[in-house]
Amino acid sequence: MISETFDEKYIAVVQGNRTVNTALLEQRWDLIFFTGSPALARTVMAAAARNLTPVILELGGKSPCIIDRTADIKVAAKRIAWGKTLNSGQTCIAPDYILIHKDIKDEFVRAFAHEVKSLHGEDIQKDRHYVRMVNDKAFARVTGYFKDGNIIYGGRTDAAERFIEPTLIENVALDSPLMTEEIFGPVFPVITIDGNFKENVIEFVTSREKPLAFYYFGKESDGWDIIRRTSSGGGCINDVIMHIANENVPFGGVGNSGMGRYHDKDSFEAFTHTRSIISTGTWIDLPFRYMPYKMFGLVKKIL
Repeated sequence: MISETFDEKYIAVVQGNRTVNTALLEQRWDLIFFTGSPALARTVMAAAARNLTPVILELGGKSPCIIDRTADIKVAAKRIAWGKTLNSGQTCIAPDYILIHKDIKDEFVRAFAHEVKSLHGEDIQKDRHYVRMVNDKAFARVTGYFKDGNIIYGGRTDAAERFIEPTLIENVALDSPLMTEEIFGPVFPVITIDGNFKENVIEFVTSREKPLAFYYFGKESDGWDIIRRTSSGGGCINDVIMHIANENVPFGGVGNSGMGRYHDKDSFEAFTHTRSIISTGTWIDLPFRYMPYKMFGLVKKIL
């Protein structure tokens, strides 16, 4: 559609691989807009630095999904199940891992299982709305996370179809790949929190890289307090994903999850350089602007 509508000197789409990416990054651009992994973003930014090219980086990371005991479990489970099964978790703002109050963990697991069936039917593999992993490599990577903990829900796979059932995993080591890599799939590590829930959640989130999205379920005032004391590209209170669906608010990352923002007017400004120009008349040339600046006192009195 783009090639049929636009001349290539205005817009061109180039598909390829890392070799093509390398060739593109060797060119001198006015702006580079990149979406992908933080690892590849470092390569993009290093290439851009050679020509002092500005960049907008829309990355990802491990977006926390926090469930306090004040949450409406049924609503939380339904919205989280929708957000995690949307494109089988293959979105940059998918909830990546769950931090949940220990008192409601079992209730949430039951509610999550119920809502997955409510959304996708008794057999999710047969639901036309539930997509597959994008390729065999992604299937192997995501199913490889199963070994990092104990499966408490889901776990069915079909390599021929690249199908992975929504899966909850507990007893996950915090330094395991499941908790250090962006999952980008329908696997959900569940970490229980006890003691002072709010303080422990804040400590956990701030000890890690800044996420692209931040999701909190519970009392709204507590959600705002946690958001004020943490950092993320964006987020929702008692919902997931919807902050990107609203085109009236900007979207973008911070720190390891990116830089720059877009959507609505911010998209226009992202690709625009505001150039300031002053045109000065010549009919009078006031002397106070020139050395030796003898008339500044008089000018200040006049002003």
